[in-house]
Amino acid sequence: MRMLVIDDDPGVAIIVQEALSGFAIEFHSADCGATGLQLLEKRRPDVVLLDQVLPDCSGIELIEKIQAIDSRLPILFATARSSSDLAIEAMKLGAFDFLTKPFAPETIAEKTLEAIESRHLMLMPVQLPSQSEIAEGGDRLVGACSAMQSVYKAIGRAAAHDVPVLLQGENGTGKELVARAVYQHGQRPDRPFHKISCIDFTAHWLESELLGHEPNAMPGVLSRRIGKFEQCSKGTILLEEIAAIPHALQSKLLRYLNEKRFERLGGDETIQSDVTIFFTTSYDAEELVAEGRLRPDLYYLLSGFIIKLPPLREREDDLRLLVDHFVGQFSRVERITNMGAVRTSDEALRLLTEYSWPGNVAELRSVLRRAMIESQGAVIAGDYLRKALREHGVDRTHGEALDTNWEHFVDERISSKSNDIYSEAVIEMERHLISLILRQTGGNQAHAARLLGITRTSLRKKINYLGLEIEQFLATA
Repeated sequence: MRMLVIDDDPGVAIIVQEALSGFAIEFHSADCGATGLQLLEKRRPDVVLLDQVLPDCSGIELIEKIQAIDSRLPILFATARSSSDLAIEAMKLGAFDFLTKPFAPETIAEKTLEAIESRHLMLMPVQLPSQSEIAEGGDRLVGACSAMQSVYKAIGRAAAHDVPVLLQGENGTGKELVARAVYQHGQRPDRPFHKISCIDFTAHWLESELLGHEPNAMPGVLSRRIGKFEQCSKGTILLEEIAAIPHALQSKLLRYLNEKRFERLGGDETIQSDVTIFFTTSYDAEELVAEGRLRPDLYYLLSGFIIKLPPLREREDDLRLLVDHFVGQFSRVERITNMGAVRTSDEALRLLTEYSWPGNVAELRSVLRRAMIESQGAVIAGDYLRKALREHGVDRTHGEALDTNWEHFVDERISSKSNDIYSEAVIEMERHLISLILRQTGGNQAHAARLLGITRTSLRKKINYLGLEIEQFLATA
């Protein structure tokens, strides 16, 4: 990952590097716009931090020049105060977000990582089975069963028509991956793609995130905010979990889908924009309508392009294809082992077939990755797979989370002559707690951090420190 800081104050680059010291990011800095553009062409960063005033140009002028080079590059716009008209103008031009000086280290880290994740979603190629070779590090939709064939056809139809799409499937079935495939094969692959988890926001703040707000629209709100519909015009937005959208906002979304017009929260100015919207749901959409959680008129509008993703338990014929794909990917791209080609033993395949996979493809991927790390050999044996399932927190027979056996834990530490059992126990409890919360939130780190009462940056640091793999918890991977 690369980050470019364009600011004539050399101290800013130092502050940014210190704030992100725990992450594998390569930093470059420029003290003027001209040098910044040269580095942009040469280094191809994943995110840019841009100051509002530079010696040779304004930050606003430079946004347009940066977008001419790379229209999907996330730009963090640095301003002297949050109410700055320049910050509002930058967001209208498509800046990813703005930061107010002096910077808070955790805010820098959080916004930068969000921008890099957005960049990854836009650029990481998603390959369909009809394509012969996968790009290095890219993702592939795998499956030959009739249900997946229907998914591939639906992707083609949706991509050709530039329409709103509803992706329906259980957690872990691949809704985000399919959304990215529609985006990349669709009409707007060179424009921004933003993902928003609707469960992360209260009703008013979700409306503000999408439509923006005017001063005094909510208690404590003193400045105007530009929402994603305005910021991301001509781009694509993925709204995760449509049932989490309040009915009043569903009504405004329905109007937007029909007219491409909206008003900011607390405002009366009608704004035109052109955004393609994808929605996801982990539930049956018709049941959501029957339960009153989804407006019938919004459902009818989306019903022409509903892509239904099958759970893994209904894709028995695809299991071997998925296993071979993930094992090959881990060997070739991640180079988890030095054994070259790796195969799965007959016993391991039997265990994989017998398990019901409530976490679907995302869970299968995580378990296989863990088993390969454990085995470090040319064959993934059944014993390694059993261990991977246990470490994944699943009892293969009952499908329940495994609690720590504290008596065994203490005995083991005493026999190893540990003199720091308290600290080791705290770490073990923290690992267990965070794993449970991440599993409950489907790997949604913002939601998990809010439940834990810590910042998202703190949660990320704990995940890294505790050696947790976020992939095993992801609900939409």
